[in-house]
Order: sequence, then C-alpha cells, then structure tokens
Amino acid sequence: MITREVAQSIPKVSLHCHLLGSVPAATAVELASRNGVRFPGDPGVDTVYNSAAYADLGDFLSLYDLIGASLHQREDYRRITYESLTLFGADHNVWYREIFVTPQPSPLPYRTALAGILDGMRDARTDTGIESRIVVAINREHTVTEALSLVEEVIEHRVDEVLGIGLDYQEVLGPPAPFAPAFALAEKAGLNRTAHSENGPPAHIEVLLDELHCARIDHGYHVVTDQRITRRCADQQVPFTCTPVSSDIGGYSGSGEGSHRRIQQMVDAGLRVCIDSDVPPMFGTDPSNDYRAVGNALGYDVAQLVTFTANAIESCWLDASDKDTLRARLASWTAGAASHHGTENNT
Repeated sequence: MITREVAQSIPKVSLHCHLLGSVPAATAVELASRNGVRFPGDPGVDTVYNSAAYADLGDFLSLYDLIGASLHQREDYRRITYESLTLFGADHNVWYREIFVTPQPSPLPYRTALAGILDGMRDARTDTGIESRIVVAINREHTVTEALSLVEEVIEHRVDEVLGIGLDYQEVLGPPAPFAPAFALAEKAGLNRTAHSENGPPAHIEVLLDELHCARIDHGYHVVTDQRITRRCADQQVPFTCTPVSSDIGGYSGSGEGSHRRIQQMVDAGLRVCIDSDVPPMFGTDPSNDYRAVGNALGYDVAQLVTFTANAIESCWLDASDKDTLRARLASWTAGAASHHGTENNT
C-alpha cells in the first residue's frame, strides 16, 4: 500500500491543475464576502466545498465561476496563485506546474489578472523553489468570437510565462471543432495547445489532434473505448493528463467507485499517462492524494508512480534544457530513494 507519507514524498510535475479550482476554502469564503459575491446557501469554510452536493459538472462549474467572480484586485490573483502553488503544490513535492488560468469569470482585465498571477508565481518560487508557467484556458461554453478575442489578448500581452492555451468547461456544450480558428491563431503565434475531453465521443480526440493541433489531451479516458484511436495515440505518445479523484467523483472517468480502471487500461495500452489533482480543495483532494488513490486502487508501486512524473516531464512545455534539469533531478531522487529502501531492507 502507498502511504500518505510515501505519496507526498514522490516528486511531481503538475500539468492539470486549475487556478480557480485550487483556492483554499477559507480564502474563497473571505474573498466572496469582501467582494460582494454570494455562494448559494451562504456556506461557511467547512461547507463551501461539498463535492457530494454537485449534481453534475455544470453544478460544480457554477461554484467555480463564482470563485472567479470574487477576484476583484491584482492582489486577489497574487494570493490565490501563491496559495495554489504552495498549499496544493510545493507542500506535496510538486517541482513544476503549468497552471490552467480561466480569466473569464473575473471582472478584472486580463492584463491585471496576469500581473497578479505573475506576482504569486514569483513569491512562491522565492519561498519554496517551485517553478510554474501559465496555460490560458478558453471557456468552450462561450462563443468562438470570444475565444478568438481571448487568444488575441494573450498575444497582445504576451509574456514568457504564458506557454499556451487550453479548452475548458463542458465538452458536451462546446464541441472542439468550432474552436479550430482560435487554436490556429495561437499556433501561428507559437503558443502550445491542449484541450479537455472528459465526456465527449472518442472521435473528439482526433479532432483535437488533427484540427486543433493539440500537443496534449486533458482527461481523455474514453480513448480506450476505440481501439484504433488508442493505438494511434500510443504510437504517437500523445500525453493524457488524468485526474483520478475529481474524474471519479465528477462521473466522467468511466471507472466509478474509485476503481480507476480506465486509467489502468490507458497505462496497459502504452499511452503516456500523467497524474494530477485538477481542482484539489473543491473535490477534497491534493496532489499526494491523487497519487496515493491511483496507486492503491491499481496496485502500483512507487516506481510506477514515479513513471507518471517522468511522463509529465516529457509532456510539459519547458525547453529542452529545463526538461534535462528535471530529468536529472528525478533520476537523482530515484537513486536516493532506491538506496534508502535498500538500506532499510538490510537492517
């Protein structure tokens, strides 16, 4: 069994964690109260995040949007970025994170929100050493025109820390193909591309690859229901960023009741799987818990969990030099862990 302590010690590279979904409960309640945003039922710190009460993904996203609407100042963004990267990052041995940022719910201009996020990233790096970058996510439930405007704004206010764009919110309400022009604009500007595919048909995976030219797929569990697409993705080593706990609770993993069998099928098929925590406090999880949950459900040992981290290093959007640094660091950690366990076994 993977203990909490062991799971927390394993190095992690985070490619699927949403900024608005990793606001601690106390911070969410405080910011909403200060900025005049009311959560349904006026919940307190202990009840604002109740994943059992989410009727569906849309119900969860309504709360997610209210958290975004509570961000009225640059400092608000600095604070939530710092807390996300420390409490739900460095505290769980996350070395590097590409943060999903959905700017649409906030009343702040994108440029101001971006400045606050950069502030929080710098402060977290100074205090803990965690490195991070940004993936700006499009709300697919809004119009393609709005998506194009957001990409144009990202390009206009381009900073090195923004590595790419994503496609977020409910796939059934925003199929991917219409967003091809926004992704083409991003590609032309040299931005990387990824997209969520949590509950659409397997054919959407090929739309993301062939029409949106995505380098990664977020979730994507249904890929294993189509053998041809599975083989293609395995051959091309398309990365899939899986989030075991939230996907199971949200009902779109195809696994149910904590079995995580779809993730096992993906691993067994030779797909490049990465593990992350998605919206940790909102679903009562954290990066260590997701590693522990999938490890214990599927009987994976530490070596397999470290493979998920190695996959994330290969799949991240850092340059070759920075990836080499992470690879060397992980190899050093693995050698040290093996030596430590060998010493323990000999005593």
